[in-house]
Amino acid sequence: METKTYTQYGIFSIIILSLFALIGIVLLIIFGFKDTFISGVLLLVTLIMLICLLIFYKLTISIDNKIVSFKLGAGFISRTYSLLDIQSCQAVKNKPLYGIGIRIIPEGWLYNVSGLGAVELRFKSKSSVVRIGTDKPDEIAGYINKLLNNEHAATINTQNNRTSFMIPAIIIFVAFLLPVSLTLTSTRETTVLTAGTSLTVKGLYGLTINYQDIKTLDTISTFPSVKLRTNGISLANSLTGNFKLEGNEKAKLFIRYGIPPYIVIRTNNLNVYLNFADPVKSRQLFSTIKTSLGH
Repeated sequence: METKTYTQYGIFSIIILSLFALIGIVLLIIFGFKDTFISGVLLLVTLIMLICLLIFYKLTISIDNKIVSFKLGAGFISRTYSLLDIQSCQAVKNKPLYGIGIRIIPEGWLYNVSGLGAVELRFKSKSSVVRIGTDKPDEIAGYINKLLNNEHAATINTQNNRTSFMIPAIIIFVAFLLPVSLTLTSTRETTVLTAGTSLTVKGLYGLTINYQDIKTLDTISTFPSVKLRTNGISLANSLTGNFKLEGNEKAKLFIRYGIPPYIVIRTNNLNVYLNFADPVKSRQLFSTIKTSLGH
């Protein structure tokens, strides 16, 4: 008996994932290679988007007189079920809340790349159900039920490799975790070390400045206008990284905007602005650096 195959393409997934992958590539080309950490994050996120695209761009259901199987995308995730283990099959409509992707639903699992239509498989050996997204639920359910009524259906072991979707699930989790981690890191209070012969700013975009290289040290109460973020992060009132200020001044910022004073450190080839959320700490740091310079 020939195998019947039904394929549904996830147009929405293709558009969204391709767009995010393209944005990642563009950002990587424009900004990423100037900073190892940022380039690493952008490269990883872009690769994750491409992997997700390979997984969720289509869903293919295959049916013969022995099994019902499906695979997502290029086949990284696939499941196979014996007809002898299937109790029933019916066409269903998913709730919009269920969305697309791999989902845990109240009664079992949903695998879907587009739309609300699906076939629901119920089994003799377990209470949980499996829903498989498709744009032809009535046709597929009718065909499977016709096969279920055939007493000559052959026996085959059901393949239930739970690890088949663990790696993609971890990848998807990391894709969301990285931006959150980057956001939390960029908004964290700047740590500045002043011991010894140098000043060290820890964390994202961190740097070390030898005191002997400092040409001018000052504080300002009004921060210059920011013209361009060349390789930095701007979240709420937190500016971290490389920016271009008014007058085309290139500067590295570690500031909380709107909370003066701002410490300005200039060397022959570097302009650094930094402060803390607590103005008292900013003034104390300025005094410490000034003392270290022997002023």
